[in-house]
Amino acid sequence: MRGIPLLPVLAVLAVLAFPQRLSAQSYSDPGLGLGAHAGVSEGKSADGPSLCAGIQLRYRLTASLGVEGRIGYRRQTVDDGSGPLLDLLDLPVTGTGQLFFFPRGRVQPFLLAGAGLHVVDTTPTGRNTTTSKATEAVFGMHAGAGFDVRPSRSTALHLDARWVFLEPTAITDLEKAGYDVLPGYLAITLGVTFFR
Repeated sequence: MRGIPLLPVLAVLAVLAFPQRLSAQSYSDPGLGLGAHAGVSEGKSADGPSLCAGIQLRYRLTASLGVEGRIGYRRQTVDDGSGPLLDLLDLPVTGTGQLFFFPRGRVQPFLLAGAGLHVVDTTPTGRNTTTSKATEAVFGMHAGAGFDVRPSRSTALHLDARWVFLEPTAITDLEKAGYDVLPGYLAITLGVTFFR
């Protein structure tokens, strides 16, 4: 009498034990999503981390390529180590391209890069006599990386870190006047997006 071959039995058990792995639909099907994010940002010359927040519109063009539009809010106090010099309010409107890795899985690491228009309001504080209160629109670029976690096909949680190359005129003026300040900031945000 012959026994049951072990390999086919193990294959059938694997199929029955992990049916979700056989699903043809990935967690990154193209689609439009709307969400919000919040986090912390800290500039090279900030007196410490500050809160940032905003809303985003995301669209997955393909399984691996996505785009994102963001409108945000961020405050920062510029400091040279000897006290505050400048209060800065930043309202960025940005566009970002995203390259996703492992797009069929629930956890999808990605790289990002983009650019945008930042409406920056600056107010001198402390011993700053170099600049005056001003509002300007400044072009800035950003790059970074993050993770998308897909608890369901219509929901994404995302954590990302992006370095923003932003140089408002007031910071440039402070540098020229001899203050030890530098432009740019790092933003780390956690967000949720709901896809339709």
